[in-house]
Amino acid sequence: MPRPRRKPFWRWAPLPWVALLLLMLVTGSLQDLGYAAVYVVGIVVTVLFAAGLVVGLIAAARRRGANFTAEGRLLRLEGLEFTTAPRAGHPITVQDTRRHQFSIELALARGAAPVSALLVPDCGNWWSLRADVGVYLLTDGGFHFAGRLGDQAQVSWQGLLDGLRAAGRYAVVPAEVVNASRPYAIDVRLEGLKGLEELRDLEVTA
Repeated sequence: MPRPRRKPFWRWAPLPWVALLLLMLVTGSLQDLGYAAVYVVGIVVTVLFAAGLVVGLIAAARRRGANFTAEGRLLRLEGLEFTTAPRAGHPITVQDTRRHQFSIELALARGAAPVSALLVPDCGNWWSLRADVGVYLLTDGGFHFAGRLGDQAQVSWQGLLDGLRAAGRYAVVPAEVVNASRPYAIDVRLEGLKGLEELRDLEVTA
């Protein structure tokens, strides 16, 4: 079974906070044990680590850009360039939609037919080491997180989506909302992305 991309453990978002908490606990215990000199060293190390953590968070946010969180979640659409794929192929069911029913419901209330979905590579969350292709339903001037592509679909299309992102573009694909009420499901059609891949190859060779 193909597996999607995963972040290395050292990039796990809670890890530096866990390390900072351990440093604070160890430093506090040094004071209780009466090791004054070592306690001062512990304070200095803890403060320097905390400062480095803040600098790292700022650097990660700048690296992602103003449109994304440090974990790759979409914050705003302004300034992004979209490339729309034609409707082609069979429907692919979006995963984890049961966890985002309220968001899908908002998209249905604010959107218009036909539904389209924005694909965002390396879209993670704070707790997970997964680096998924996130699926956002687009509405008039807005977006709503609906889930992620399945593992096999991510492996198949990750390279193309990475290439588009490197060129400053993000793919928009046709989508369909399954069921008239909860639990909603979302299907997307990805075969039209092949045309975007051919277009990218032509641009590279031009």
